[in-house]
Amino acid sequence: MITNGTGTIIVDRELNLVEVQENYLDFCLRGKRNSFIDCVKPEDRYLLSDMIALFEKEEKASLCFRLLKKNGEYGWVMAFCHKNTYSSSFNIKISLRDVSSFETEDKEEELDFSTGLLTKKAIIDYARKRCESEDNIVNLCILDIDNFKNINDTRGHSFGDQVLKDVAGIIKTVLADGGRAGRIGGDELMLVIDKAIDRTQLRSYLKPIREKIEALYHDMNGLPLVTVSVGAATFPTYTKSYESLFNLADRMLYRAKNRGKNRYVMYNPDIHGKVVDGILDENFKTIQDAAPQDKMKLVLGTIDGFFSSNMELSVGEVLTNVVATYNLDEAYIYYGNLKKSFLGYMRVESSALADKKGVTRVIEADLEATYLTELSVEDKFNSNGVLVIDSPEKQLNSSREGLSFFNRRNIKHAFIYKMTHLGKDSFVVLYNTRELSRKFSQPDITDFTYLAKMIEVALKSR
Repeated sequence: MITNGTGTIIVDRELNLVEVQENYLDFCLRGKRNSFIDCVKPEDRYLLSDMIALFEKEEKASLCFRLLKKNGEYGWVMAFCHKNTYSSSFNIKISLRDVSSFETEDKEEELDFSTGLLTKKAIIDYARKRCESEDNIVNLCILDIDNFKNINDTRGHSFGDQVLKDVAGIIKTVLADGGRAGRIGGDELMLVIDKAIDRTQLRSYLKPIREKIEALYHDMNGLPLVTVSVGAATFPTYTKSYESLFNLADRMLYRAKNRGKNRYVMYNPDIHGKVVDGILDENFKTIQDAAPQDKMKLVLGTIDGFFSSNMELSVGEVLTNVVATYNLDEAYIYYGNLKKSFLGYMRVESSALADKKGVTRVIEADLEATYLTELSVEDKFNSNGVLVIDSPEKQLNSSREGLSFFNRRNIKHAFIYKMTHLGKDSFVVLYNTRELSRKFSQPDITDFTYLAKMIEVALKSR
């Protein structure tokens, strides 16, 4: 075993050994031609390659893989890697620990040897302990591999096992020293991210995890074979115990699955409802006040709010601002599922206080839009992916489902934008339902097109 659980080496870009401490050689072989990668189990070598690529931008990372021991068997090690910034050449210092040497509070941490992650008991114990003090920020994320049973059934359990290892490897690489992860079910993993103090920082972990996993395997048509859905919630911002934190993250996972999979959902009380006595009240709908803005400022400010480094503007905020500014009645986003809106808001009856403040009252809403799949509707979109409906009786006379939908909802005018870069069944839809509402002006249609495009870009980047 490595002395005191630790051995240190320095490698170059090709993962050749540049310097070796004696205690490393007490644990494993030197490898052919002083090659460190030769001692890594073949299935795990891509993790080291990913680490080298990561160091083009980062200076440290941690990962877990299997290393060939002197007895000819592979053993799990944890590697803490640091880029050597004091050398003119590209070198990486790697401190290794045999996993059997890990101890916390006189208690050995258990690892799930199929993935290299913590066991269910170990990760839950860690999360519980972090939640004992409200001085700690705990982002608990539950990750589920989409359609994993189908992967096992169609491609075999050995492929499924490799998928689990690959997903776990990506998680460990992205998390580095920012948190811990464990396996809590067959294809269900828990992440405890300690170093994200807000949604922007939490997204900086979840976004690359989702994207890297999506890029792992592709079918013959270039479509991803493996994707994940993630639900996330934060202690003590929204919950006061581990149990309520887990339940809240689990509800967000359900939403991610229900809205098309291959996405992460971070709990937001304004969108998902309030937590009452530790339980998410999903029937509670928050009435929000949205103030009308100058149209030019709204349009030009959207890109800064979405993409600047020191601002975080949510898609929901854009939708509520659009409803208030353009005097709309309903606004929805569909993301791969027309049976249930990804996000939606509806104008509600005003109040004396709202009138005095000059604000529009809106509430979260949900609405299906399956009529958009009808060929007679799809053919009406222009080259920019836009469909404006001002006369439903005339424009939808060949669409039985569409016309019926508009009549039932009393929709007088509609703006529909097809988000082609997000795949099938992804749209931004704006409605007016009042009898005296006017058809959209051309400048407003131009604004809607720009805003919808920005929403598409933001959703794709996040």
